[in-house]
Amino acid sequence: MTDPATGAAAPAVPAAPVVDACALLYDNASWRAYLRRFTHGAAEYLDVFSKSFARFFGADHGAYRAALADGWEAAVDVLLPRDRPEPDLAAYLADRAAQGVVAEIAMGSPERLPDGDTVNDRVLDLTSRFRDRVRVWAGIALGDTGAALAELDRAVRAGATGLCVIPFLDGTDAADPAHTPVFGAAAEADLPVWLHTGHHFAAGRPTGIGSWRTLEALAARHPRLTLVAGHAGWPDVMETLLTAARHPRVYLEFSSHRARNMASPGSGWEPLLHHARTLARHRVLFGTSTWVNPLPVGVLAAEVEALGLGEEITADWLSGNALRMLDGPRRHRRPAPAVTGTG
Repeated sequence: MTDPATGAAAPAVPAAPVVDACALLYDNASWRAYLRRFTHGAAEYLDVFSKSFARFFGADHGAYRAALADGWEAAVDVLLPRDRPEPDLAAYLADRAAQGVVAEIAMGSPERLPDGDTVNDRVLDLTSRFRDRVRVWAGIALGDTGAALAELDRAVRAGATGLCVIPFLDGTDAADPAHTPVFGAAAEADLPVWLHTGHHFAAGRPTGIGSWRTLEALAARHPRLTLVAGHAGWPDVMETLLTAARHPRVYLEFSSHRARNMASPGSGWEPLLHHARTLARHRVLFGTSTWVNPLPVGVLAAEVEALGLGEEITADWLSGNALRMLDGPRRHRRPAPAVTGTG
C-alpha cells in the first residue's frame, strides 16, 4: 500500500481496529448526484476542493479547473467520464479491511438519480451484501418536512440505521422548530443523526448554520437522540465538546481534518487534545469523508496514533467509541471519566 500523495510506502496497519464514521460508498451515478447537490447553494465546494476531487477521482487537475469555468457539468465529466468503470466495492472494502477497518458508516443522500432512485436507494443496494461491515445512514433534506419524514421512513424500511443532515446544503437551520417532527421521529426510532457542524464554504449561507448552537438546541429538545457532530464543529471545538459534556448522546467526529495538524498551535483542536483523557475520552470518533483527504485510511489512522494519547485513548478514538455507539440499546452505557481542569 502506498500513499498516493507521495508515492511512499504507507505505515503498517494501526494497532487498534478502525471504524470510519463518515464514509461515502457510491457508484458513478451517485457520485454525479452528490456533486450536483453542491451546485444548489454551495458551488464553492467544486472550486475550493478542486485538488481533492481531482486526486480522488484520478483526474487531471488542470483539465478539471479549465472545465469548471464552463460549468459544473463539464467539470464533473472530467472527474467522471462516461466510460469510467464502476467502483468495485468488494475490492475497496477488502483493501480497507487490510488496513484495519472493521466497520464503516456510509452516508447517503436524498438526491434523485436519472432512473428515479435516490442515492440512499443506491447505497443501500450496493452495500446489501456487506451489512456486517457497512451501516448506511440515509441522507435527508430539511427543506420539506413531509418529504424528509417520508424519506426517513422509506430508507429505514430498506435497511438504513441512521441519518445524515447537512444544514448548509438545505439552507435551513436544523434547530428550527419546524424540523422537530423529523428529529423526534429519529429519536423515537433510535436512529443516530450525523449533522454537519462548524465551518462551511457556502458563501450564500449563514456562517452559523449547523453550528454547535444547533447541536445544543437539538440535544436539549431531543434527549433520547444520538447526535454526531460532523467535523467536530471546527473551529468551535471547545464549545462542541462542552455540548457533548452536557448531553450524553452527543459525539464529535473529525473527518475532513488531519490528526497530524491537531497539535499545531492555533489549529483549533487544542481543546480536544487537552481534554483527551476526560471530556473527550468517550466522545470522539474517527472519520475520513473519503474524498477530502484521498489517502489510505491507514495513513490517516496512523496520524491519530502519532498524537501520543496512549493506546487506550487512541483505540477509543479510532473505533471503541464508534463501536459502542453502534451497539444498539447498549451504546450509551460507557464509563464516565472524571472531569478535571487539566484534561
